[in-house]
Amino acid sequence: MKISQKIIDYAIWYYLKYYPSPKKLAQKLKQKFWPDSVKWQKYGWIIDDEINFIIKEKLKNIIQEEEVIKSKVRSYKNKWKSKLYIKQKLFQRQENKELIEKFLEESFKTWELDLIKLEYKKIIKKIQDKFDWYELKQKIIERLIRKWFKYDDILKVIDI
Repeated sequence: MKISQKIIDYAIWYYLKYYPSPKKLAQKLKQKFWPDSVKWQKYGWIIDDEINFIIKEKLKNIIQEEEVIKSKVRSYKNKWKSKLYIKQKLFQRQENKELIEKFLEESFKTWELDLIKLEYKKIIKKIQDKFDWYELKQKIIERLIRKWFKYDDILKVIDI
């Protein structure tokens, strides 16, 4: 299998700059070096088998999908994002679903309930004087759901 070194160098550069998922990297290589693209005339073109070869063989020591997912989970967690929000963002990046589930479960055992409590206290301080108790509960639940928290977890925290 003869692949231009420029294509391999580009794949390495792109991965180290953006840390895309393997699927996203394959899409980018197709976009850049597929037969109907501009660059293929200059550097040659590649097919699906060659893209898989680049990702699995040439980049196998560079691609650390698990570390990237762990890092992203940690980053979103430090920004106080909910589990569902993080899952959605990682799915948008087209990361490996099994790895996402594994690291989210490890990371969010009791943390999300603490986060809901924190958000609950913030919301209560803001709107407590504006509504009666029933409306206040409804507003709190609405706001927490908009922040991607699960309804069952919200009910556990606010004791309804």
